[in-house]
Amino acid sequence: MNDSESSTGPQRNGDVVKNTGQFIQHIAYWYSDGSIVVRVDDQTIYKIHLSMLTKLSKVMEEILTIPDNKQADDPNREGTSLYPLFIPGTTSQEFNDFLFWLYRTEWESLGDDVEKERMCTHLLKLADMWEIAAAKKYAIHALDMLYLPPSRRLELAGRFAIPDWVRPAVRRILDGKLSELKDHDICAMGWKVYSMLVNATEMLGQETRRTALIPPGMIKDPSIQCTDHASCQSVWPKLWFDRIGRDLLHPKTPMKLGGIVTKVLQDATLTHPKLSECCRLDMVLHCSRIIFADEDIVTQVSNAIIQFHATLA
Repeated sequence: MNDSESSTGPQRNGDVVKNTGQFIQHIAYWYSDGSIVVRVDDQTIYKIHLSMLTKLSKVMEEILTIPDNKQADDPNREGTSLYPLFIPGTTSQEFNDFLFWLYRTEWESLGDDVEKERMCTHLLKLADMWEIAAAKKYAIHALDMLYLPPSRRLELAGRFAIPDWVRPAVRRILDGKLSELKDHDICAMGWKVYSMLVNATEMLGQETRRTALIPPGMIKDPSIQCTDHASCQSVWPKLWFDRIGRDLLHPKTPMKLGGIVTKVLQDATLTHPKLSECCRLDMVLHCSRIIFADEDIVTQVSNAIIQFHATLA
């Protein structure tokens, strides 16, 4: 044995680390019928099935392509126990979670949701890096089954290009209070996204005040059953403010714009002695059909966040 092979550090054959006993075989992912030995760090090696990996994507096929400069049965050939093939860009924990998916059993066997989230996040990272569509689809579906704070969903949506998660997360945040977000929530979603949400909150506040003080216009052509439409028109602004506007402007528990439709559909909300029943029903129907501006604002900020996320790729 020469000096280089007797040293304690990793031994290299060209740019390949030679296994002189420094690597540990992974207990779960060392298959006797495995066709390739790989490593992702300087500690653990895996003996797995090459065909299962190369069929996943073109990228994986390229990563695992072994030069044809040695015979398949040559012990010095890369991808063997003596010279494990190095897969860059990942950690042993991430690779373990990836192999769990590849040789997968039921997620329920994992235990708590924290572990499931970790595994899915690792799977998303490697699925993007190695362009494995099936793995990404699986991870997204599994994460959809878990409760994740909206800030976390926005973080993952940005990191792994999941635009479908943006609008529901934005809606949840804007339905609450930005002041309730913790520092780690803001750091997770990013300051740029947070600033967009702040602007959206200001826009919603302006629209809420406008809607509270300026009611939807009374129908100009009343039903023939309305005998005093001028009276209906005169009481409508005050009725709107008393029953809707005050709730929108409540200092502690303000009603969201999206709650207007639900409230006007309640029979007693827009009732007034000087408002005819036919006009009341007309206005209830009219208000229930209005798409209040909060939906437009949510859509606007969601699209802006999605566009920003696209620049991160």
